Amino acid sequence: MSIFKNQIVRAVVRIVVAILMGLFILAIGSAIMMSFRNLPDLLQSKPWIGGFINHTTMLVFSILVMLVLSKGKISTYGFKLAKNTQLKQIILLGLGIGIIGTLIQSCIPRKVTPFAFMENYSFIQTVIFVWIYASVCEEVLTRGLIQGYLAPLTEYGFTIFKLRISLPVLVSALFFASMHITLLTMGMDSATVLTIVLFAFILGIIAGYHSEKTKSLIPAIITHMLFNAGGHCTGLLIGLFR
Repeated sequence: MSIFKNQIVRAVVRIVVAILMGLFILAIGSAIMMSFRNLPDLLQSKPWIGGFINHTTMLVFSILVMLVLSKGKISTYGFKLAKNTQLKQIILLGLGIGIIGTLIQSCIPRKVTPFAFMENYSFIQTVIFVWIYASVCEEVLTRGLIQGYLAPLTEYGFTIFKLRISLPVLVSALFFASMHITLLTMGMDSATVLTIVLFAFILGIIAGYHSEKTKSLIPAIITHMLFNAGGHCTGLLIGLFR
């Protein structure tokens, strides 16, 4: 019994440490981004710069922490080519979840749209900074650092619909979903934010599952990019017909 209790304690401690590392990195990014709000002319002329600074901070500090934890062997955190990738499944799931999520959001009366922050972005800026760069940075933090740090707990998990979801996948998905709760500060209604959080969690499970299965971040990044692309394009089409 004492051995079992020790295992539980070690697992809980590792989860807490992983979450604290993630929160610390998010806090640093937020603090740096806030410092640039004193330069409204810059943000108005280059609306993408705030998000770029935030995500770059997220990327840099996540990699630095992983380098320290792995003693330079960052491949253990998913920085390697994927093997046995189910590409068709990843494409369908990424696009499908993004499209369905946006369709559901479009049925919710709201004052602020989920894509309001991109209104001043050009299409090219959206592709580069939202579809691609944000996806890479967020996956490095959540599936790379957090899920990678929790990899020793992979033996713990549960099975649903013959699909095994490990504890690291679940925790990283919950952390990723909770990151989107801050959208409430942008004036979004709670129903819209709840929908976004729910689909972010689903995306997190899918990305985490394929990352764990292939030992690589590449499938997770592709899934995330397609989710953003599918959701945004669907939002644009809905806007044209309204």
